Amino acid sequence: SEEVQETVYAAGGLAVAVRGPRNWAEHPQGAAVAGHPLLALDRTGDAPARTLPPAPARPAEGLRVLDLTRVIAGPVATRTLALLGADVLRVDSPRLPESQAAHSDTGFGKRSTVLDLGAPADRAAFEELLATADIVVTGYRPGALDRHGLAPEALIERRPGLIVAQLSAWGPYGPWGQRRGFDSLVQAASGIAAIEADRDGHPGALPAQALDHGTGYLLAAAVLR
Repeated sequence: SEEVQETVYAAGGLAVAVRGPRNWAEHPQGAAVAGHPLLALDRTGDAPARTLPPAPARPAEGLRVLDLTRVIAGPVATRTLALLGADVLRVDSPRLPESQAAHSDTGFGKRSTVLDLGAPADRAAFEELLATADIVVTGYRPGALDRHGLAPEALIERRPGLIVAQLSAWGPYGPWGQRRGFDSLVQAASGIAAIEADRDGHPGALPAQALDHGTGYLLAAAVLR
């Protein structure tokens, strides 16, 4: 299973070996994850004062959010911010197909647009949006957006005081820090699939994408903090 996992990954695919909780705890990535907090908040510097509406009806009212996430976890975070009053604009690439069901489910309260950040006109439009944003939320693997000038440090340099919220499957550290992933793969790798196995020992799964949804709510809480 380890050989298949690494062969698929080397070919650009996604696969993980199913492990039990003890096996994951002993794996280098499992150990790296265990050594870090679930949420990390890093202060990067001071920012100009931001005037928000007095006595807002909802806690995120007056905040502008650029949503650079896909599928479930990140979009749940930004949907939560939208329902709490934030002005959220989801930005998708025309090059990446998206599940319409997931897009519809997580799109409440948001607006959405398609921008190709490799095209000069679209990039200029994004920079105009960034100039008035308070929060940018990203849900791509660590480093995936850096080539577009969207690393946290680069964003904050252009927009001092910006809150940059990031999530990824495995965290930005350890031997899998640059790997892509999603809820079901994390269940398989971390021992959840083994715990949920049937009587014959076939790996199972949680009845919902609970890791995705839980991560989304935690990220929204971190943004509000």
